[in-house]
Amino acid sequence: MRYTVVSSAEFTYPDRFEYPSSSKSIGIFGARGGYASFQLLLRGVSHAHPVFEGLPEGVVPEIYALRSVMVERNHGIDEKSYAPHYPERVAPYRIYDCLRPLGADGALDEEGDEKQSGLYIALKLERDAEPGVYPFTLSLADGGEKISGSLEIFAATLPEETLTIILGYSRAPLEQFHGLKPGTAEYEALDKKYLAALRRMHQNMMYVGGVKATEVAPRKWEFDFTELVKMIGDFEAAGMKYFWLPSVGWRKSWSQSTILLHGTIPSMSYEGYCYLSQYLPALRDVLDEHGWTDRCVMGVADEPNAENATEFRALCGLIHRIVPEIRLGDAMSWGNLHGALDVWVPLNAEYDRHRDEIETLRENGGEIWHYVCCGPREPGYINRFMDYPLLSTRYLHWGNYRYHLTGFLHWAANRYQPGQNPFEQNCPEHHNTDAVCFLPAGDTHVLYPGEGEPWLSMRLEAEREGAEECEMLTALAARDPKKADEICDRVFRSFKDVEYDVAAFEEARRTLLTALSE
Repeated sequence: MRYTVVSSAEFTYPDRFEYPSSSKSIGIFGARGGYASFQLLLRGVSHAHPVFEGLPEGVVPEIYALRSVMVERNHGIDEKSYAPHYPERVAPYRIYDCLRPLGADGALDEEGDEKQSGLYIALKLERDAEPGVYPFTLSLADGGEKISGSLEIFAATLPEETLTIILGYSRAPLEQFHGLKPGTAEYEALDKKYLAALRRMHQNMMYVGGVKATEVAPRKWEFDFTELVKMIGDFEAAGMKYFWLPSVGWRKSWSQSTILLHGTIPSMSYEGYCYLSQYLPALRDVLDEHGWTDRCVMGVADEPNAENATEFRALCGLIHRIVPEIRLGDAMSWGNLHGALDVWVPLNAEYDRHRDEIETLRENGGEIWHYVCCGPREPGYINRFMDYPLLSTRYLHWGNYRYHLTGFLHWAANRYQPGQNPFEQNCPEHHNTDAVCFLPAGDTHVLYPGEGEPWLSMRLEAEREGAEECEMLTALAARDPKKADEICDRVFRSFKDVEYDVAAFEEARRTLLTALSE
């Protein structure tokens, strides 16, 4: 059996066997309440039935087969602008991003002339696990070769969540890929599995919708919130704590100033005022009734720009006048928007370029998050694309710590585009109002539509680990801010200045766990 152990902090590929972090033994560590994980690449192994010997109580292995997916091109990067890690690899190629739970038959996904396969193994460290260093062995079959390993469980315990994280979740794949009908027991059960996958990576906020509006007489409206209430109830039962209410407005074109309300009502018209003055109090009353108001943010008109900035600010002012209890937030670039929102969600590159200005919004009572989407797509700036280093995804939440940003937003957890097969197509065509583009690899999803369940991804795991590291840095900073900042600065200086050496990153992480354990 040929094998190599690879860190969970770097991508692996079915046509490559050796990596900077490659080793013949397993050396992993983690905090209680979190995970200690690694990848195991194999050649000439078609089935695996992993058996651990020596793991202590309170350690639970989760075992996944690495499944490759296609990166068909480095969309959005001109060959003339290639830079280190931009891209990490020139397409086309296949990458181990998808994690398929290893079945009882132990079947692996062999690929290529070398018949390469692989495992991703995450050891769950329970909160009551005994700290210490534990030698162990791993074999893939009864009587098979034993791979030596060492697990260090630090005394540090993963802190409670303080970050607000939202990725756009779609229920459409439950019909499209799984063939289930809404309202059936099977559909509801699968929905819970998807939500559990998102909670695993510490997502705690969900986009919600389902409000029905009926004009019963000229400028007289009635509203049905039944579906909205059910949706929030379902998400709350799955462990979600916060909710992003449906945006009040939308635009026909990126080049137009007009923001439209329900249907095609101009937001600045008298009809628009009548609609808002009825809808918003009705919505607030429903939220108050269920105790949700303080846990909600309402979108206004996603990603306002220079063309509609004035009307956007006016609309925010009108909403605040009618329902000051409901916080407003939107993803945005820097522009003439100051004073409009309560929760500001700038693109990480925009925060980097306009940090001083954006921080004045916090000084005046605003909350600052950050987001990424199909951009930034330029050398240096981190994002969660498949053709960037895996650490690029992991560092997103180090940015939350570095700049005290209290939330993170991405539009897509599983928003596959029409006709897209996410196992084979990862740069699909995307329509947004009157704009049409192709998306960089992986922008549409960090979950895959698996066989009867969602399949995780290496990028989802990287984001989970980054969120946990952010919480640990925050906890350390509460008692030793200088030490926490020093550890962060070793590997994360800004959204466009991070350390991609895996060994240096692992050393910083070990230092963090050591300091938090003292």
